[in-house]
Amino acid sequence: MHEIQVSESKTLKLTNVLSRRIMPEEFANINLIVTQMENFVRSHNAQPIGPLVQHIMVTKGPNPEPQMYLLRQANQMIPRLDPQYHMDAVLRVKDCLYARFMGPMNRNDLAAQKLNIYAFEHDIQLSGSVYSIFVNQDDDEGVVDVFMEKE
Repeated sequence: MHEIQVSESKTLKLTNVLSRRIMPEEFANINLIVTQMENFVRSHNAQPIGPLVQHIMVTKGPNPEPQMYLLRQANQMIPRLDPQYHMDAVLRVKDCLYARFMGPMNRNDLAAQKLNIYAFEHDIQLSGSVYSIFVNQDDDEGVVDVFMEKE
């Protein structure tokens, strides 16, 4: 039996984070973009560390729309960046709902769905910012940690 564990008030902390916004027309090339990010890190005498992180945030205002970012940690800061990249020494997101998904990767969206239901049932307001950390995966199975920022 599969289970999605949920926790409250978790903090996501990442260091030396290289990020890149992914435009909707680039979604089909996501694997190529991940490779380019890793090559960019290596070309600056750094090493990518840790798992890939996907950040989806919904913009505020009258026409909210989702924006997607890929995040990759490195073993050191990269001082000179290409225009499409941004680098943070520390990215800390406090007071998040957290879920750990273990199971078939084609169902990992269930973790975010469970957090949304949990927030609804417990009257928790969410900011619209979701971080998915692809901890481990093979052909079909995987582990994904999901952090949803509270308002």
